[in-house]
Amino acid sequence: MTDFSIDKLRNVILQFKIPMAFDVLNCMKSTDIGKPYIVTMNNIPAKIHFERIYGYRYTDEGFAIAPFSRMQEDRGGMLSYSNVQVWFDSQTFNSGSIDKSLIRLLPEQFIELSIAYVNKFIKIYKLLTGSFWLRPIIRTDVLSFHCVLVDTNGNQERIDQLISHLVEFNGGDEFRLPDDIEPLFRNALVSDDYDFGGEFLLTLSDNRSLGYYNIALVQAVTFFEYFVYSSLSSALSKNKLDKIKKKEGCGCMVGISEVCERGIQEHFGVEFGDTAEFKSLRDNALKYRNQIVHGELLQSIDKETCDKAIESVRNAQEYLIKNVFDKPSTNE
Repeated sequence: MTDFSIDKLRNVILQFKIPMAFDVLNCMKSTDIGKPYIVTMNNIPAKIHFERIYGYRYTDEGFAIAPFSRMQEDRGGMLSYSNVQVWFDSQTFNSGSIDKSLIRLLPEQFIELSIAYVNKFIKIYKLLTGSFWLRPIIRTDVLSFHCVLVDTNGNQERIDQLISHLVEFNGGDEFRLPDDIEPLFRNALVSDDYDFGGEFLLTLSDNRSLGYYNIALVQAVTFFEYFVYSSLSSALSKNKLDKIKKKEGCGCMVGISEVCERGIQEHFGVEFGDTAEFKSLRDNALKYRNQIVHGELLQSIDKETCDKAIESVRNAQEYLIKNVFDKPSTNE
């Protein structure tokens, strides 16, 4: 029977594997010559230890790679990955973000926090080393973790836990494309058409999933601008398009807000600027986009703000498709 006392909790240590490695010295064991890294978030520190694991994933392919090798741009951790330990202390327990009484029952409340600290490490590491191929860790990268509780007397209690993931079972049938997608897919394979908008949206979705919320929001607004201008180009002559895009006299390009408020009304007779859809776009997307690109908003927005922005873009686009761009210009 362990003598560990939760009332005397000193440290919570989470250990898990991630599918990438960094050029830092091992600092997991007491005999390692590397030193752990202190990372702070909201002025609360955590200590991160690393252990690089050299092991080629595809050893059954008939060849081997020598230990202490690395692949350039190893996006999938094919050659090396890492054990990571994140150490938390009372500064975290007493911050109000953790329910100390439920640590034994719900140790997973530390997993998102651990990922956030590791992702800050990755972000700074990328910026200083130029390792552009590295990406943030997301929850689905971690299949399981070990949680070690340590009290002020040095007594320990270990909890091993799997992380639940959404796994789809196809009932014994092979996975296949839906019947309505298969012919479209085959036709697209023999076409040279390029769906820039579709690819743009996929990149946006990827950045949102990875937690790049500022980038995803800017991309959402950029996609909206692309949609508006490409739609206007299809509906108007070049002269009319220039009147929407440029100010009279100086010929300066106007912003997307003026295009939506003035240009669409003048050429299509629709007061888009007075709609709830535009006001939501302005308040939930354009405002933050301007603050981000002008350097006024330096910290990351949260997921809810990002999702509101993306939803406002979607609603504004749907409104314009239904009420503007399926109708002819009124300014003949």
